[in-house]
Amino acid sequence: MIPSPLLRRAVVAALAALAITWPVLFARAQAQPREGLSRTSPSGSYLAARHAGGQRDVAAAASYYRLALRGDPRNKELLGRTFLAVLANGEVDEGGRLAERVLQVDKNDRIARLVLGVRALKQKQYPVARRELAQSIRGPITDLAATLLSAWTMANSSEVKQATDSIDKLAGADWYAIFKELHAALILDLAGQKKEAAKRFERSYKLDPTALRVVQSYGSFLSRQGNDADALKVFAAFEEALPRHPLIVEATNELKARKKLPLMVDTPQAGAAELLYGLGASLGGRGGEDLGLIYLQLSLYLAPSRPLALLSLGDLYEAMKKPELANKTYEQVPLNSPLHPYAQIQFALNLDALDHTDEAKAGLEKVIAANPGDLEAIMALGNILRGRKQFAECADVYSKGVDTISKPEKSNWVIYYYRGICFERAKQWAKAEADLKNCSSSFPISRTCSTISAIRGSTRVSISTRACA
Repeated sequence: MIPSPLLRRAVVAALAALAITWPVLFARAQAQPREGLSRTSPSGSYLAARHAGGQRDVAAAASYYRLALRGDPRNKELLGRTFLAVLANGEVDEGGRLAERVLQVDKNDRIARLVLGVRALKQKQYPVARRELAQSIRGPITDLAATLLSAWTMANSSEVKQATDSIDKLAGADWYAIFKELHAALILDLAGQKKEAAKRFERSYKLDPTALRVVQSYGSFLSRQGNDADALKVFAAFEEALPRHPLIVEATNELKARKKLPLMVDTPQAGAAELLYGLGASLGGRGGEDLGLIYLQLSLYLAPSRPLALLSLGDLYEAMKKPELANKTYEQVPLNSPLHPYAQIQFALNLDALDHTDEAKAGLEKVIAANPGDLEAIMALGNILRGRKQFAECADVYSKGVDTISKPEKSNWVIYYYRGICFERAKQWAKAEADLKNCSSSFPISRTCSTISAIRGSTRVSISTRACA
C-alpha cells in the first residue's frame, strides 16, 4: 500500500518500469554514496525503502525513508515508517525528534511516548520521563516496559516504596513475574533497602535459577552482604546447568580471590538499560525481531558498549540473516569484557558464512593462541573445517579440544561425535569407531542446549541468557 495520493500515481507508473530492472537499480542505489541518494525521487526512495525493509537492511531502509519523507513531509504513514526505521538503525537522537512529530499526529502512539520517556530518563528529567511513559501504557509489552522504566525514575530512598508499589500493582502474563521481582530487587538494592531487596532477589531466583541476570545480581547481592558461601552456591548451580559461562566464571574467580562483587546496576539509567536489554533479547528470541531491535537500540542509547546488549543485538542480526551488521556490532564489544572472546568467535563464524573462510580461521587461531583452553573457540574452528569438508584437519583441531577436557561432562559428547565423523570421512575407521563408541557409552545424548545444536549441525556457539529447561 502506497502511503499517500501524492506518491501513489508516481509509484504506480514506476512499478511497471521497474518490474524487470529493479534488482539492478537497487544494487546501484546501495553502491552510491549517501549524498547521491538526494537525487532519487520520492517515489523511488519509498520503493527502495520498502525493498530494503524486506531485505532487513535497516541502514538502507532508514536512509531511503528519510529521503521519501523529505519529499512528502506531511505524510502520516511515511512519518511513522521513517520513525521506526530510524530507531531500528540505532539513531535514537533523531528518533526522538521524529517521535515529537509523530505525537503531533497521534498523541497516543506508544513507541513515540516510550522513546521520549527514555530520552528524558537519560537526561535525568524524571518527572518528564514518568509523564511520557504513563501515556505509553497500552499493550502486553509496553505496559511492562513503561511501568518498570517509571519505577527506575524513583530508585531513591524517598520514592522507592512508590516504585515497588507501582510494580506490584501491574497485572499481566505469568512471565511478567520474573521481570517484576528482579527489577524491584535491583531498585531496592540501589536505594539502600537491603532487607526488602533480599526478599525480592530470593523470589526472582526461585522463579528461575537458570536466568543469567537473576543469578548474577543475586550472587552479587549476597557477596556484598558478606555471604560469599551462598553466592558461590548460586554460581555453582548455574555452572552445573550451563558450564563455563564467562560472566559466571569471572564472578566465581573474584569471590575466590576474596573480592566483593559490585552492584550490577548502579544508576537509574543503567537499570533502565538492563530492562530494555532483557525485553529486547526475549522478544528477539521469540519472533519479535522488529520490536526487539528497537528495545536493544534503546538499551544501548542509555548504556553504550554494554556487552550483553551488543551480543544480543548481534545475535538478532544473525537471525535476520545480516552477518555483516552482526559483525559491526561484535566489533563494539569492549576488549576488557570477558565476553570479548565470544564476540570474536561469532565474528569468525560470520566471516565463514560470508565465504571469508581464511580470515575466519586466522581469527579463531588468534583466539586459541591467546587462550589454548578455550574449548568454544576450538569447537568453532573445528566446525568451520568440518563444514568445508577438511576432515583430516578438523579431526586434529577437535583432538586439541579433547585434550583440554580434564573432567568430562555430559555436553562433551558433542566433540567426540564430531571428531568421530571427521575420522570416518578421512577413512580413519578405527579412530572413528572408538570415538563414536565413546560418545554413545560415556556421554549419552542429553537435553542440553549444545545437544540440540549438535543434532541440527549448527556451527553457532551459544552464550544464551539461560540454560535449557
